[in-house]
Amino acid sequence: MYEDDRRFEELYDPDTIAAVDGWTPRVPPVGTPLPSRVVRWSRSSVLGAVVTGFAFGIQEVMEPKEDAAIVIEVDADGEPHDLPIQLFLDPDDPAGSICVVRRDPPPPVV
Repeated sequence: MYEDDRRFEELYDPDTIAAVDGWTPRVPPVGTPLPSRVVRWSRSSVLGAVVTGFAFGIQEVMEPKEDAAIVIEVDADGEPHDLPIQLFLDPDDPAGSICVVRRDPPPPVV
């Protein structure tokens, strides 16, 4: 007989079984929780708004956001310019980018 096959009552003493049987889960509060006094004060008073803005400014100075570098590819000289698809990107205005698709077959390679 394995230990797992024994009954629950055989594994634990009566006090432990009574404590487990008497346990009831906590009922969470109904509705949204009320904000703390500090949060309420910082949102409702002018001085709280100023202090909050000061804290956000300090955070930006101490932990600046990293700017990801934009990759700009430039065609190298000597690349073939008679490809069936050409893409002209405008880095200042993405709406000005153009894609040209040629339908005629490429010239034969000699």
